[in-house]
Amino acid sequence: MSPPRCPALHSFVLSFSARSLKEYSDVAFGNARREGVFLHELTVIIVSYRCEGLLRDCLRSLDANRESVDMEVHVIDNDSQDKTADAAREFPWVKLTASNTNLGFSKANNLGIDQANSRAVLILNPDTVIPPDGLRLCLEELWKQPGVGLLSPRLVGPDGSFDRRCKRGFPTFLSIACYFSGLDQKFKSRRVQRYSVGWLPDNEGGEVESVSGAFMLMRADALSEVGGFDEQFFMYAEDMDLSLRFGYAGWTVYYWPGVDVIHIGAGSNEDGKRPEKANEAYFRTMPPFIRKHRPGIAGLVSAAAYWIIGEVLLFASRHFGALRGTLGGDKRARLD
Repeated sequence: MSPPRCPALHSFVLSFSARSLKEYSDVAFGNARREGVFLHELTVIIVSYRCEGLLRDCLRSLDANRESVDMEVHVIDNDSQDKTADAAREFPWVKLTASNTNLGFSKANNLGIDQANSRAVLILNPDTVIPPDGLRLCLEELWKQPGVGLLSPRLVGPDGSFDRRCKRGFPTFLSIACYFSGLDQKFKSRRVQRYSVGWLPDNEGGEVESVSGAFMLMRADALSEVGGFDEQFFMYAEDMDLSLRFGYAGWTVYYWPGVDVIHIGAGSNEDGKRPEKANEAYFRTMPPFIRKHRPGIAGLVSAAAYWIIGEVLLFASRHFGALRGTLGGDKRARLD
């Protein structure tokens, strides 16, 4: 991964935009820092929303991993108003926080981070299934590489197809356009393939700029240094933002294909379509993300282009419905 062109400017942007995030650094893992010990090896944080069956399957897979990993599991339910929270209650070892409002992905995960007391923290989607001993293998790989602050295994769909969101780069306008059109698989230029990291085979480990929020395994000390999720991102792009901040802080973001984790995707969609608030976030998340990470005229122009395209697609999704469904279900046409 190439370093920022202007490290001083990036440092300023990070310190300015992450002031509220650092509040989580001060409180998260506070007891452990004071005492010098952690209660667990791993804290797993799952944010759920209207995904009863998927959450139950996810927790069953975690149960199969508990013999080999000393872990605590927090489920933060975002006011599902169905039986999703009840699914979490079926597992007595799960610590449930049932919110009476939809906090969004970032804020809900930060609640879990605030409660963590472990050497590592795993942000996990409820629509994932981890194989037995999969967490043990991922943790061993993390501990084996002291410079790695954030790790993702290989994510695959239920049919075994590779989910390319688990290894990503910065979403430049060119690379995103090529990703959606499929041109990134025809042209081998790194500029074209930057978002998809097409030069890194899916069966080969390596450093990347970003991983998917479906599975983010982080060293607790690195997360404490970097800060939690930026809550200006209700959902979508928050995982890329956090991944990039690990890189800015000098930690390696690492893709490791030693374990296959099933990621179904779009687990909280209703009848194949995103809920309205999530739909707005999907099409409006890129402009503030670009402005945060690409200050200056070039970033402003790129953010403006993303805004225009996003508003057009949001309008189309509301009035025609096609984009709201197809973009939500197609694995290529997803940024989350």
